[in-house]
Amino acid sequence: MAAFPKSIRAFDLAASVDIYRVIGRRPTEILVDASGHIAQCGADRQPLREFVYWHTVAGPADQVQVQERLGGLFLVTREGACHPVSLSLPRPTDPEVPFLHAQTIWAENGTAIETLLAAGRIVSGSPHKVTQNPSRPGDRLVPGNHPLIVEDRPAELDEAPAPRFGRVNSRWT
Repeated sequence: MAAFPKSIRAFDLAASVDIYRVIGRRPTEILVDASGHIAQCGADRQPLREFVYWHTVAGPADQVQVQERLGGLFLVTREGACHPVSLSLPRPTDPEVPFLHAQTIWAENGTAIETLLAAGRIVSGSPHKVTQNPSRPGDRLVPGNHPLIVEDRPAELDEAPAPRFGRVNSRWT
């Protein structure tokens, strides 16, 4: 496995901040065919999937950090655990432009970072070292009727901790 990309920017929390932590994916009503194009109902069609989130609040006492990395924003703990998050309010995938959803979220997260920096709620910091692979809640599929955002911490959120980075038998894991 390749090493997890280095932090582009790291932000320490100077005040409480709303965090939307990815907890799974749900199917949308937007269908694609085998070539990845939007399609109508049919035998070889499958739905696009969108992230679902747990809304929580983090602050300075939590000793966590938001890091901007290739692939998105991550909440990194002092212990090196790493979880995909969003700082902008999640919204369902727009059926008119479904393939621009990730770019839109990336741009909204950038705006949220700039707003939080300007308000002094986050400050630039030295990145915490990531010692574990990022959690992969996006691999957990939930039913299509699952809410986009939940307020209560999901019980299964931390059932299987991500393995640690390191060498095993002369190979990086």
